Amino acid sequence: MEVSPSVESSLTTGTTTIQSLPTELLTAIFYHLRVPDLAAVRQTCRHWYEIVNSTRSLMNRFVLSLRNFRIEEGIEPCLVLESTRSTFEKVCLKSCFISPAPVLWRSIGSHTVELTLSECKISCETLVGVLQATRENLRSLTIKSIKFDGHQIYNAPNDFLLERLQSLTIRNSFLYDGFLHLLKRICPNLKALKLTFSSYERWGENLVKFVATQSATLEAITLSYTKATGALLQQIGRIKNLRLRKVSLKSCFAIKENDILQLARLQPTIVHLNLDNLFSASEQFLEALSALLPQMKRIKLRVARVTNLHRSFLANMSQLNYLKITDATQIKGNVDLSAYENPALEKLFVSAAVFSRNTLPRFFERCPNIRSLTLYQCTYENIHDLQLAFSHLEGLEYLNLQRTIDLGDSFFNRDVFDTIVMPFERVRFYPIANLNRLCYLNLSHCRDLSDQTLMALQFPLLKKIDLRGLYITEAGIATLVRDCPHLEYVLVDACKRICDTAVLYLCRDLRNLRLLNLESCKAITDLSVEHIVRHCRSLVWLNALNCPQISEGAKARLRTVRTIRSLHV
Repeated sequence: MEVSPSVESSLTTGTTTIQSLPTELLTAIFYHLRVPDLAAVRQTCRHWYEIVNSTRSLMNRFVLSLRNFRIEEGIEPCLVLESTRSTFEKVCLKSCFISPAPVLWRSIGSHTVELTLSECKISCETLVGVLQATRENLRSLTIKSIKFDGHQIYNAPNDFLLERLQSLTIRNSFLYDGFLHLLKRICPNLKALKLTFSSYERWGENLVKFVATQSATLEAITLSYTKATGALLQQIGRIKNLRLRKVSLKSCFAIKENDILQLARLQPTIVHLNLDNLFSASEQFLEALSALLPQMKRIKLRVARVTNLHRSFLANMSQLNYLKITDATQIKGNVDLSAYENPALEKLFVSAAVFSRNTLPRFFERCPNIRSLTLYQCTYENIHDLQLAFSHLEGLEYLNLQRTIDLGDSFFNRDVFDTIVMPFERVRFYPIANLNRLCYLNLSHCRDLSDQTLMALQFPLLKKIDLRGLYITEAGIATLVRDCPHLEYVLVDACKRICDTAVLYLCRDLRNLRLLNLESCKAITDLSVEHIVRHCRSLVWLNALNCPQISEGAKARLRTVRTIRSLHV
């Protein structure tokens, strides 16, 4: 961290006090505090209160999360919220009963930037009142699994605008035209519309009209898991002044290849396209798509009978920085990326592919700037190709090798591969030891991995690790927490040999532990709960479901831990 001249002068004269530190330095200090400590900072003095409240990166850490809560005017919990000096930019209500409470919403609504209502019971009039109270700063609204009476929505008063609202997410089984009619009147500046798991009245006619009212600002539309048709896409694509950049159509099974090509002709500005779990793309389709959208930056799709993606469409997409491919055939050597060269590529996701010998090293040598790599349930003619590939990925930060059946402990043992003899030369390399920037590692359900793998991992920057379903014990955990001390997210669910001692190591030695998944760890007892309560000061998410040796009393004790915002027991 660079120190300003004024601070440096104060330090040399010995007159520095914490009150005299500049705002930018105090902000940096506050950023590294735990949420309870940051809350205390806000209550210390007016100056610190203003620093925290005016800094988005700090305020984003405060979340008002209520579950199975009754919001009603005059009841004691609501009176406490009304009188509190705390402000929240994020409000998340799940399975709550929400009745009119104008005083409460005036208290917390003016500061709300993100609002999520999930599985709540709320009337149309009350919803309008809540939105009106949040109109000043609301930028993101998410509504999930809430039933509205379409006719009542038409009569709901709406003499206000959500002028700052940019992102709207709706996940309802049925979307009434009345609800779209309401949103059309109060949301003038949407940039992202996300509709998932929804169906519409009259084949989406009012959905098209709603999108038309947002055409001046709308850039992204998601219709994943809906009954969207090619006709609906064409109507949206023809809307005047609409310039889409992001389109997601995951699992829209009525959409065909020609529908996508027609949309690409109508909306050539698209740079992000999600066709995941849709049709299996042919070489002819890919070639035509790349000609229509050469500026593509992100694409997700399934492929079939494609022997070389480079020849089919990747060569035309020089700006691609994210590529997700799911192999629909799982034929040996079906996905060949070895001829593709793209320094701009940063994220690669390949699922269910079968890689032939020598294809991966050549590919990664030509695309050395990949920061995120997922090879999900892939198989290899030669697993050594994957190890050789790592020598080209020194900047890798995210690595997901989930369900790779070819992986064994020897894959991570540097002594074994230090002596490999290749046909023409003796090659010295370490499997993944050169990945010094790695922050995320997923080895879940790699069935042949054990404690020896954990003892070989040395990643000083690692923050998240997924070890679900592995045959590991407290011995491997002890080494892991020693060599990866900055871990914040640890998933060891379904690890049958995880015991109370392993939980002790995780809770005591990982000072920044925020998420811990212990589901189906059937060997842990109430002693593990004691370790969590005693040592975990930063834990906000805990899953201890299906742990039969944890008593009801211990579960009740976990519910009293104030820092844990999401508890599953």
